[in-house]
Amino acid sequence: MKAIIHFASATLAPLGLALLACSPPPPAEVPNAPQAVRAAEVRVDALVQGRKHLAEVVPEQSVKVIAQVPGTVTSMAVAEGGPAAYGSPLVRVSAPDVAARVARVRSERKRAERERDFACATVKTDRVLAKSGDLASITLDRSERGCASAEHAVEGAKAGEREASVAKARGIERAPFDGEVLMHLVDEGQTVMPGSPLLQFASRERLLRIRVPQSDLKGIEVGGQVMSELGAGRIASIGAQAMGPGRVIELLIKMDDELKLRVGTTLSIILTTGRSENASAVPDQAIAGVDDAHYVLVIENNALRRVDVTLGVRQGGWTEISPALPKGTQIAASAVATLDPSAPILVVTP
Repeated sequence: MKAIIHFASATLAPLGLALLACSPPPPAEVPNAPQAVRAAEVRVDALVQGRKHLAEVVPEQSVKVIAQVPGTVTSMAVAEGGPAAYGSPLVRVSAPDVAARVARVRSERKRAERERDFACATVKTDRVLAKSGDLASITLDRSERGCASAEHAVEGAKAGEREASVAKARGIERAPFDGEVLMHLVDEGQTVMPGSPLLQFASRERLLRIRVPQSDLKGIEVGGQVMSELGAGRIASIGAQAMGPGRVIELLIKMDDELKLRVGTTLSIILTTGRSENASAVPDQAIAGVDDAHYVLVIENNALRRVDVTLGVRQGGWTEISPALPKGTQIAASAVATLDPSAPILVVTP
């Protein structure tokens, strides 16, 4: 048994040596393999940083015209969207009670004038008779008092007529300022009461209105700049109180150029929180670091050089850096945090 075991061991040993001799050697490491670096160029441009919001076109001034007398709407003098100058008729309301009152006080005024004319004409005759001794002085005095009372009655009737005319005039609602009719709130033939809304009237000047969460107001103030596809504008006012469960604040914006959009039109705007006219800007992906310690890798002579930077205004995937780098400077633009500035590089065409 022992002889057999020794024979097997002696047979397998040369076979193992032969297998080891046939195995290929391990691959040798290539020293200093270059890193592939995707490059980008520094640009110098104006950057505007801000938050994007949806704005609605609203009139600078808007009022509801209401009925002042009870009656029936007989005509809407201006169509929706139509212009109206200050004082021009907008709505006519027929008020039968007011018309009847005007007719009654006019009749009373005419009757008082006739009675006054008769009484005062009698005074003239009585004075002649009293002067000749044919009429007692007490009778003349009574006649003169009658003329004076008739004159007062006429003045009272005229005042009542003027008051009724004012009430009648309230049946015609007029434009409170130069503007346009936004919307009719009643139809012709509809019965209205005092206080009933008749139409929405607005000035021709337009503003933009946005609602911003109270938490987003940092850096936003009256006079702050706003950018949109229609040009630039300024924040005209900021609401004093947050509204609703979302705690939103209403902002009104006046554009530099006149807005000619219809009320209710919406458009996207940017509330500016920072601006730089000649920013040395790099792509966001070219910046590495954390917190306030950031850097970029400049490509020089097929090598990388680390430059510590401070970040500024950011817009559209580009960020301002300082110290500024010359326009056209090549920088690493991808996987910056993983690159080794001490190792050779292979620049990939931007």
